[in-house]
Amino acid sequence: MSYGALFSSKLVVEGRFAEAVETATKEIATQPDEPEAYFNRGQALVGLERFEEAAADYEKALSMDDSASSVDPETIDDEIFFALRRAADGKRGDPAAAVSTLERYRQVLPRGRHVDDIAKWADSFNGVETVWYRSRE
Repeated sequence: MSYGALFSSKLVVEGRFAEAVETATKEIATQPDEPEAYFNRGQALVGLERFEEAAADYEKALSMDDSASSVDPETIDDEIFFALRRAADGKRGDPAAAVSTLERYRQVLPRGRHVDDIAKWADSFNGVETVWYRSRE
């Protein structure tokens, strides 16, 4: 299947997130082995600021056989981190809970592209200000 073939893809692009969640849920019921349906529902859930639910859908999409789907695993990696970071940011008042939420990324993707970013965000949640700089090498 090529990405964008499911109707929920169109709804996400149009910003019709509640409808996209409903449609993707129906697509999951009829095509339970299609990672794109989980990915699309994750995208819609992010649009509704339901970040932990979105992360769960991204995790499910990542765990599925993607050989028949054009959903890029690296894109899912980025989206899982984004969703968990936003969920953790919502728990900033409880740094331990925020860090725990972000650590879920390491459990799902121990070799993920954003593992090194966890420590920087954990510092931020714990009140440590990070100074970012770009090397000119």
